[in-house]
Amino acid sequence: MAQSPERNDDLVVTRVFDAPRELVFKAWTQPEHLMRWWAPKNMTTASCKVDLRPGGSFHYCMRASDGMEIWGLGLYREIVEPELIVYTDMFADASGNPVPPTHYGASPEYPSETLVTITFEEQGDGTKVTLRQTVPPALKEREGMEQGWNEMLDGLAGDLESTASDREIVATRVFDAPRELVFRMWTDPEHVAQWWGPRGFTNTISKMDVRPGGVWELVMHGPDGTDYKNKFIYIEVVRPERIVYDHVSGPLFHATATFADEGGKTRITVRMLFESAALRDKVAEEFGAVEGLGQSLDRLGEQLARRPNDVTITRLFNALPALVFKAWTDPALVARWWGPHRFTNPRCEVDARPGGAIRIDMRGPDGTVYPMTGVFHEVVEPRRLVFTSTALDGKLEVLNTVTFAEEDGKTRITMQATVLKATPEAAFALSGMEAGWTQSFEKLGAML
Repeated sequence: MAQSPERNDDLVVTRVFDAPRELVFKAWTQPEHLMRWWAPKNMTTASCKVDLRPGGSFHYCMRASDGMEIWGLGLYREIVEPELIVYTDMFADASGNPVPPTHYGASPEYPSETLVTITFEEQGDGTKVTLRQTVPPALKEREGMEQGWNEMLDGLAGDLESTASDREIVATRVFDAPRELVFRMWTDPEHVAQWWGPRGFTNTISKMDVRPGGVWELVMHGPDGTDYKNKFIYIEVVRPERIVYDHVSGPLFHATATFADEGGKTRITVRMLFESAALRDKVAEEFGAVEGLGQSLDRLGEQLARRPNDVTITRLFNALPALVFKAWTDPALVARWWGPHRFTNPRCEVDARPGGAIRIDMRGPDGTVYPMTGVFHEVVEPRRLVFTSTALDGKLEVLNTVTFAEEDGKTRITMQATVLKATPEAAFALSGMEAGWTQSFEKLGAML
């Protein structure tokens, strides 16, 4: 992302808003928002036209309480939605023609145009905005410009607060399940079909391409037999933290789902943002969207609770966490202890980094080879490993979360194996999963 070069004498104003980044960006770029806050104290925005594109313009009029009007013109240089806006700002007349600063009483040394760079950074569920304007440090109006920006940002904060509360439907739940699993339940069509929608609804998913720009299409079947076609387009997918998508088949809304890890549990917050308060109220009344969202999350919680095959094992090893962690990530060491007694591992490949692959071929006492593949999602040395493992040609998939905690010079490992997928053909493997891990840990202890 290109940005203008920083100078030590730039005017810089920073503010954190309690609103999602997409909404804050829109508040800077849509006339209906700008008309409500784009003016310092004791002034109002009388006119605002926006042609939002590189080379486009931003033409506005601020009116003082005594009726005096000040027209401004911005020429967009760079726009990266929802991350960055760069434009040159200058005084103008009502027709959009630039005029000298002295036309509005500014000092003669006031620059004919200034460069404004605005960045929008996610900060939790909020947004950090940094505004940088190139103006001479000795400019007489500099202090007043900074005050004006701060007053305008105060107005933006108020607009965002009222806008979000009037236009949003929000729901939050805490699930007793690891974040990777909850994220998977939102992105795997086999899982989503089981819980999406209010109680009594079923789903047919025809497409689910979970990536920025990808399309998700499904038909929700109501209890009375009515079909509801839905189409979504993914805007952001940050595994396992965040999903942002637009509902484009009507009613239109912008949705954000965040997944926060809370000590092995997951707090999920869903925000549905509508174009207007009237549309939000209409959807809530006609479709029961508030209750529907809540029931969807309740159904998700019920699905997460149905995990009878999950395994949790805790063991204390007589070694420091650094060594135990290495035993899980060095392929030469992993090959010595992985698998039940009398199993060997002729092939052991471990690329312990987020996105790295794991491949272990276990050979049983009768010579049968059982291949296992997987992917690492979290690697926090020497405290935590999260990886998925797939076996039996995809018939069994498990999410493995391993934590390493030091206790008086020893290491306590807690390993949670969460079954993501298991076909009937995988029943024998599921029945032996706890015993297999127990024997693996015995071999690991002996090696250490």
